[in-house]
Amino acid sequence: MRLLSCLALLPAALFAEGMQGWYQANLWVRLDEKWSVGNFVDVRSDDGIGRLHAWMLSPRVRYDLNPNWQLQANVSYFEGFNPDETSRPNWVRFEFEANPTYRLSESLVLSFRNRFEWRWRDEGADYNTRARIRPQVDWTLRREGLFRGLYANNETMYEFTADRITENRLIPLGLVLRPSEHLDLRLYYLWRSARGAREWQNFHALGVLASLNY
Repeated sequence: MRLLSCLALLPAALFAEGMQGWYQANLWVRLDEKWSVGNFVDVRSDDGIGRLHAWMLSPRVRYDLNPNWQLQANVSYFEGFNPDETSRPNWVRFEFEANPTYRLSESLVLSFRNRFEWRWRDEGADYNTRARIRPQVDWTLRREGLFRGLYANNETMYEFTADRITENRLIPLGLVLRPSEHLDLRLYYLWRSARGAREWQNFHALGVLASLNY
C-alpha cells in the first residue's frame, strides 16, 4: 500500500515548479545468443509536462561478449537546451560502450556503463569527445509480482576538449517494477549538475524508464 501511495503522488510531484519530467523508452530485440538490436527514446519536459527541454533518438547494437561483459554501439541524435538555457544546439553522437556486470550476492548486482562519445554539434560546427562512467547497484527484493526492487547510480561525464568534468547525474533511489514478462519499469528521482559558462547549474527530475525486451 505504501508503494502504491507513493506512485499515486508522482503525477502531482511532476507538476511542481522546477521539477523536470524525464520520459524514456528502451526497446531490445535479441537476434541470437550474442547479438541484439534496439532503440532508445528520451523526452524531457520542464515542470513535468511543460516546455520541451530536450529529446533524443538512439538506435543501437549490442554484443554479449560473455555473461559478465557487453559491448554496445549507438548513434544518437540529441537536441536540447545548454546548461545556461541560452541556446538549443543539436548533436549527432557515435557512442561505444564496454559494460561489465558483477553479481555480489543473490540479491545485489553491481554494473557499470562505460561509454566513449564522438560528438558533432549543429551539423559539424563543433566537435569534441566525451567519456561517461556510471556505476549502478541493483537490489532485488522480490522475484514475483509488480514490485521487484530498488536501484541507485551515479554518472560522471568528462569532456576531453575542455579537459574537465562537465556534468554529473545522481539517482539516489529508484524503484524497479515488472508489469509483464517483457516489460520493466524504473521510476526514479534524478539530480543533474551541469557546468555552464560561469557556474554549475542544477536540475531536478522525476522520471520513468520503460524497457521492452524480446
